[in-house]
Amino acid sequence: MLHEVSTTLKGLLSDRPELAIFASLIVGYAIGAIKVGPFQLGGVAGTLIAALLIGQVGVIIDPSLQRFMFTLFIYALGFSVAPQFFASVDRTTWTWGLLVGVEVVLIIVVVFVATWLFKLDVGTASGLLAGSATESAMVGTASEAIGRLGLAADATKAQQANVATAYALSYIFSLITIVLFSSQAAPRLLGVDLRAEARRVMAKLGGADENLDADQGHSFPLLGSRGFRVAAAAGKTIAGLEAELAGNATIERVWRGHASVDAVGTCLLEAGDEIAVTGPRSMLADAARVFGPELGAPADVDFIVETRDVVLTRKSLHKTDAAAIGEYLRGSGCHGVYLAGIKRMERTLPALPSAKLRTGDVLRLYGAPEDVARAARLLGEVEAPNDVTDFVYLGGGIVLGILIGLVTVPLAGVPLSLGSAGALLSGLGFGWLRSRRPTFGRFPPAASQILKDLGLSVYIGAIGLTSATGVVALLRARGWELPVSAIFVSLVPTVASLYIGRYLLHIEPIILCGAIAGQQASTPAIKATEAAAGNSVPVVGYTVTYAIANVALPFLGPLFVTAFAAIAGHLSAA
Repeated sequence: MLHEVSTTLKGLLSDRPELAIFASLIVGYAIGAIKVGPFQLGGVAGTLIAALLIGQVGVIIDPSLQRFMFTLFIYALGFSVAPQFFASVDRTTWTWGLLVGVEVVLIIVVVFVATWLFKLDVGTASGLLAGSATESAMVGTASEAIGRLGLAADATKAQQANVATAYALSYIFSLITIVLFSSQAAPRLLGVDLRAEARRVMAKLGGADENLDADQGHSFPLLGSRGFRVAAAAGKTIAGLEAELAGNATIERVWRGHASVDAVGTCLLEAGDEIAVTGPRSMLADAARVFGPELGAPADVDFIVETRDVVLTRKSLHKTDAAAIGEYLRGSGCHGVYLAGIKRMERTLPALPSAKLRTGDVLRLYGAPEDVARAARLLGEVEAPNDVTDFVYLGGGIVLGILIGLVTVPLAGVPLSLGSAGALLSGLGFGWLRSRRPTFGRFPPAASQILKDLGLSVYIGAIGLTSATGVVALLRARGWELPVSAIFVSLVPTVASLYIGRYLLHIEPIILCGAIAGQQASTPAIKATEAAAGNSVPVVGYTVTYAIANVALPFLGPLFVTAFAAIAGHLSAA
């Protein structure tokens, strides 16, 4: 009976391999959603494990599907990180690049040491590299590079299977290592309490003592409007009052008797006037002392406010403090516009007065519609609420990336080409153009995310299904070597980065922990670090290193395979 079920299942999955792929996704994401303390495997690694198990029945996936899905993933990856990657590439951000450089150099060195110690083949060593860096894209770029080594078809398939299996084993242990290191071990090595340090840095940067989880918020908004009847402010001009309040509040409406009065700077307020005041909640709480008694039902001075997301594109404002942005807007005639939030690479940053803004950041502006529209023109381009993808732009970028990947250059007698990584370069270029001119080439973040998630998951699942039959042999041969190697490969660059970042580059410990999670391109690690910190300060260090690492690490796949082949060829000749 069991044999008949197995035979039927094998026949069904062989005839309709898409069933095996979606079964791998379902089971894999269910596994990846299981959370144990700060550790969560994630859907991609879970899909690979599920595919390796399901693939034991024997499933063949068309290689063209694998290439197609990986190309979609890596193009979307390049497109999404492009604005912050190029905003990070300047002389003043070399410190973050140095951390990623430490990661790249040391991880290759340690992998080569492990290769020499345990006599690993090119596929296993490449999988160890990808898993230890927790960079799934390297599985694809390394597998493609192995396919161009000129090995026999069976040998190529076996080596590519070793990439997937070694990656799966290494990824699990490396992910546990980096999550625990960035959120738990690193603060202890530096002798700091992560939560207390997060509150201290938040206050130092000009923010409130925030101690919120990612899904929590204040019951009262940080920005708002209140109505007052003028008493203490009688005899003062609007401009004088706003200057007295140092730009922390704006008088938007004035109602005198039964008529509205233009709320211009020269307007002299009279006792009994009713006014609408906008500003931070902390200031409005004590505003009655400045203006007069608060109105219970300020219907006459009620007005419309809006929040609008604007992509910062003005070059002169790159790396400008948030507080200076407010002064710039006021000096440019934008009355009563406030910065309500900052998003960078789809992650929310604390909107602190000292926060350094970068071109490509999405700024959430708050104020009257006409004032917000004027401020948006000064800062960049409004992020239109449109979920339609520009497929002409998207398709053109992918085609160009495929063509770039076809170019082959001989290096040390080994053919070197970017393969699907050409789509990464194309995605970077097209994403940068889009960030400079957001009026064309729309690729909504939700659409980009689904291409990244689905493309990578299907690719990894297909790799696992086709290579599953070779898993048992590799596990028997390399069972304990890979987990131990993965832990060391992860720890060496992270420990080095911790001490280099703290004592050479003098980075704040809480921000450094986020940067270490970013140099590993690890979303689970930053989530665990944010949860341990109690606020979003670690994201300040995470976004830049994450952007650089997501560009640099995928290229290590073909480079490592080429170097491995060149060294092996040299030793054979000797």
